[in-house]
This record gives sequence, C-alpha cells and structure tokens, in this order.
Amino acid sequence: MRHDWDSDEALLDDLRDAVSTPPEEVPPEFVEAAKAAFTWRNIDDELLLVTSYDSVLDDTLFARARSTATARQLVFDADGVSLQVEVSAAGITGQLMPASGSVTLVTPDGDRETTPVDELGTFVMGAAPRGPVKFRFANGCTDWFIL
Repeated sequence: MRHDWDSDEALLDDLRDAVSTPPEEVPPEFVEAAKAAFTWRNIDDELLLVTSYDSVLDDTLFARARSTATARQLVFDADGVSLQVEVSAAGITGQLMPASGSVTLVTPDGDRETTPVDELGTFVMGAAPRGPVKFRFANGCTDWFIL
C-alpha cells in the first residue's frame, strides 16, 4: 500500500479515514494482553510495600521448621502502612494498618479473592494458591512473592 503524504491535507484525510472506519472484532487475547500491559503504567507508585520480613528467610525459624509444617509469616512495610500476613494450610489471615477498605489477593491471572478489613484491620481469606501472588488494597499493593 502506497501513501502519498506530501501534504498535510492528504495525511489528515488518511488519518480521518482510519479513525472513522469501524474497527474489526479484536481477539479476546489481545484485549487481555492490553489490559495486562496497562496495569504496568504506574508500577512504581503501586509497589508501595516491600517485604520487610519473611519467615522463610529467617534462618532460626527455618532450621526449627524443617521437620514440621508451620505457617509462613510475611510483613510488608512502607511509610505509614503495614501489612502482616500469615499463610497456613487453613488459609490466609492478616492485618492491615491503618485499617481501611478491603484486601485483594492477586495472581498473574487476575484477582483471586477480595475480603473486607474489620475495624482492627484484620482479615481472613481461603486457601492460598501456589505460585506468585501479591496483595492489593486501597493505599497500594505489595511486591510479588512466591507461595
């Protein structure tokens, strides 16, 4: 296809035609890929909380827990916000401080579970999925980590 864009009018006419032409059906996988890419637009703002403690990385607890299954404890901190989480076979329990809204467990496939936070900031979720996850809430989200 050859374009003759020697003049601004010719270019504007082609642009007008391109914009006014009804779009063809966009494949669903393209829409999902675009949505996923769009979520990265503010990743630096979103990653407010970084892991400040992970019981898996605690050598003392790790040595003690090798022979017994224990709950995993994680703490995420940032300026004025803290999220403490315990992951066990029974599910996920946690506390968001200061208490506000709800907490959502996110997997690479999208939101998995959202639960309200009570007046003390505590919340309970079902069984944790295996693989990468993060927690999202009104003031931001944690970094990704592996369960």
